[in-house]
Amino acid sequence: MADPIPIACTLTTKQAADQLDEWAALRAQARSVEPIDGGVRVVLPSDMEPTARDLAAREAACCAFLTLAVDPVGDDVVVTITGPADAQPVIGLIVAP
Repeated sequence: MADPIPIACTLTTKQAADQLDEWAALRAQARSVEPIDGGVRVVLPSDMEPTARDLAAREAACCAFLTLAVDPVGDDVVVTITGPADAQPVIGLIVAP
């Protein structure tokens, strides 16, 4: 069995803060933020898809312990962020109001 991915971010403190600001701006556009098993689901207007895809890809690159998905659903785009139990505080920071 593979070793678990460590809960560690590869960004500098400034880069991480800037990226959290981007998440806050994205979350401000959310139609809803819903807890799910292992994480959270953020529902956004469909015109936010390019921004959501870009941000999710960058988050996945710096925080490999998270699983991020961006899926169009009707007139919405759904961002799903999940991770292990010890990653839940990080997910909370990402979607904090």
